[in-house]
Amino acid sequence: MSSQSWQSAAAATIEAAADALLRIVVTGERKRNAAANPEWLPGRPWTDTLAQASTDALDVAGLAVDPIGTACRAELRRIGHALHAANPHEVFTALEVEIAEMDPSHAGWRAIVLEMAWHGIGRPQP
Repeated sequence: MSSQSWQSAAAATIEAAADALLRIVVTGERKRNAAANPEWLPGRPWTDTLAQASTDALDVAGLAVDPIGTACRAELRRIGHALHAANPHEVFTALEVEIAEMDPSHAGWRAIVLEMAWHGIGRPQP
């Protein structure tokens, strides 16, 4: 197997892992959103204005409220770092869209989760 084939297979595996994690996070977010907002109807757009952008620090408060979702978001952040390290010149936004659209029915939710999880990765730090 060539180096390029191996990298392509590894990238596909990592993207599949991101897809699986996003499915878990979005399912949890939808349940919590529906419980907190009884007037919200499935199929309507979702905007989580309370979500904080992720950092590399341990989110103890998040673990207390949503341990599974918080752990999944942390792993999504690690995946983002790995993808950026493997392809530092790739446009990260295009990759976010590609992964978010792996589940077209929830692409909007997934894009928001990825944007928050990958906040600052691949961008110059102030």
